[in-house]
Amino acid sequence: MKSIVTLLITATLAHAQARAPEGQHRELVASVILAESGGHGRKGMEAVYEVIHARASVRKTTCAAEVLRRKQFSCLNGIKPSALVQRMKQHAHWRWVHDDLLKWVPITAHTGNNPFNRCRHYHAVSITPYWAKGKRPYATFGGHKWYNNVK
Repeated sequence: MKSIVTLLITATLAHAQARAPEGQHRELVASVILAESGGHGRKGMEAVYEVIHARASVRKTTCAAEVLRRKQFSCLNGIKPSALVQRMKQHAHWRWVHDDLLKWVPITAHTGNNPFNRCRHYHAVSITPYWAKGKRPYATFGGHKWYNNVK
């Protein structure tokens, strides 16, 4: 009986999560990850993907739709997505992010173990945006503070 319940819960979670991006959407999401955290190592890039994926899962959208939401990712402020993709394809970690990291839904847990309570917000440690005032970060690493308590 316990095995059946575990199987049902696992199937429900897997079904409810957003899919890994494909095609041009994968290029766009890879570009945002690199522009946001390409200089902070694999952990930082994995965490940005966790945030994008968590937002898409909770809102029942796609990873590409989440990175294209207005003013959500500063790397897209004032630049066309296609221009960002072309620039980021030159990044040293492009192949790893595009070909390996984005092949699957996030399996890392830098921003929380529960895929429905992972961090969905982050910011550079050098600033404090209005939405972070009075909030305690879940974690701080890679030059960023990560939050799972922002609505």
